[in-house]
Amino acid sequence: MTEEELAKVPFQMVAHMAMEKEHTCTYSSKDGRLGFCDHTRKKGGYEFGRTYRHYRFDSQVFTNKKDFLKAIKDYIPSTAPPV
Repeated sequence: MTEEELAKVPFQMVAHMAMEKEHTCTYSSKDGRLGFCDHTRKKGGYEFGRTYRHYRFDSQVFTNKKDFLKAIKDYIPSTAPPV
């Protein structure tokens, strides 16, 4: 799968968690095999820092997009619902 093909995969938010020092939003593909989490650190009361992203392919987590794209190069999205 290329970066262009990945951009066409629909993701939906499946979870959000607001913690004392960080907010996290989790997204998943329809088949549940691909996902990513956006993490935003809190600086203080209502100030937030820069967001960073972790990627997921099945049970593997990647901290950068380059390694994630390398892992999914042979992945073909399924139209079947997750098991």
